[in-house]
Amino acid sequence: MTERRSRAPGSAPTPRVAIFRRCHPNTVSARPHAVATAPAGGLSFGAELRRKALHLTALGFPVGIVLVRRPIALAILITMAVVAVALDVLRQRSDVFRGPFLKVFSGLMRAEEIPDRGAPIVLNGAVWMCIAAAACAILYSAPIAAAALIMQQIGDAAAAIVGRRFGKNKWPGLRKTLEGSAALAVAAFSSAWLFAQLPVDGLSEALPVGLLAAGAVTAALAEALPMPVDDNLRVPLLAGAAMLLVA
Repeated sequence: MTERRSRAPGSAPTPRVAIFRRCHPNTVSARPHAVATAPAGGLSFGAELRRKALHLTALGFPVGIVLVRRPIALAILITMAVVAVALDVLRQRSDVFRGPFLKVFSGLMRAEEIPDRGAPIVLNGAVWMCIAAAACAILYSAPIAAAALIMQQIGDAAAAIVGRRFGKNKWPGLRKTLEGSAALAVAAFSSAWLFAQLPVDGLSEALPVGLLAAGAVTAALAEALPMPVDDNLRVPLLAGAAMLLVA
């Protein structure tokens, strides 16, 4: 039989209980495992892998950008971004959406993505990716927009895996590791180069090696440096800007 440890009277609640109470303030007494909660100390390595795997489903964005006519692609991406933002606002303001959403996705969310009830809206990473896809499609040509999104999606996953598993050397004054940043740059360049080889008219010519290298290095720096903008948005936008300047 598993031993149940009692909490001393007056002591602070555990992180899981605290998050549960934030999400369900009207519940007087409830077992903390009655609803899934985000780990207070950050995602475990396994949860991080599942989160990145979910994000990789967004690879359909860059593929669609180069295969679908620009007006249609813009209409789809802008609509998806608006709907994603609206749903994320609802899950933070409506109990009807909040409970079911957290039961399904809270295990893949960071603690800061589950704000207190009534606190300022905090968009989750998947929503920022939808916004980034629409923004890149608006600002850049189809090849550059697609390459920038791929660099973020593949590069970010590589940085998370390598940085957490093998990262030992941190950037001076930063929490990101040199190993993670190097993995991001290599994965971003490689994946974008492979993407450029797709049999799409003019794609490889629009994405030469030097342009991709500039985008990949910029993506790694944008992910490592602390900025007030979510990395799912700033990485593809800055990578796209660098490629636009080099083009």
